Amino acid sequence: MKNQNGWIKLHRQILEWEWYDDINCFRLFTHLILKANHKEKRYKGIVIKAGQIVTSRDLLAEETGLSSQQIRTAITKLKSTNEITSVTSSQGTIIEVVNYEKYQIATNEITEEQPTSNQRATTNKNDKKEKKEIYIPEFSEFLTYAIEKEPLINQVDLKLKYESWVVNEWRDGNGNKISNWKSKLLNTLPYIKKVTNGSTQIWEGC
Repeated sequence: MKNQNGWIKLHRQILEWEWYDDINCFRLFTHLILKANHKEKRYKGIVIKAGQIVTSRDLLAEETGLSSQQIRTAITKLKSTNEITSVTSSQGTIIEVVNYEKYQIATNEITEEQPTSNQRATTNKNDKKEKKEIYIPEFSEFLTYAIEKEPLINQVDLKLKYESWVVNEWRDGNGNKISNWKSKLLNTLPYIKKVTNGSTQIWEGC
């Protein structure tokens, strides 16, 4: 029952998921999403629905590199928050990813609702316009402005904040696009550490 084709959708809100920082839970959950059927199939006399997978604890341990006990614990946690359900059948354990459609419905197959060439052209044009409107400064400019507003700013922490926005495609921690970076930086400065010895720092590479 392998489903190796296609891809899954993974929203940025996963960063706020309560099991995101639990390495074993996150690894197992994403593995189950990847392995689950993307459409209903029959398997050895039983129907396996979209979002379900026939497996076993030992097999999951082998596939993920986790121990059997780690798999057991992760399954218990995921079931406790209704991320997955599991039932035992004559063919093995059937695990179902709850709300699977949020992760993969209609991502593996070309549907009849594909946009026309005009729609695609309009979308591409809008995307280009949107990208053009958002200005991403170099760190040197970012740093200069920050020092103007807060001379004792900790430049190391400031650099980390800048890089986090860049990695997130110039979005903040809530996933919102940063259209006015100066205004956003001013609101962020109070939360960045300050130099305590009264001297400013010189960031290497500026």
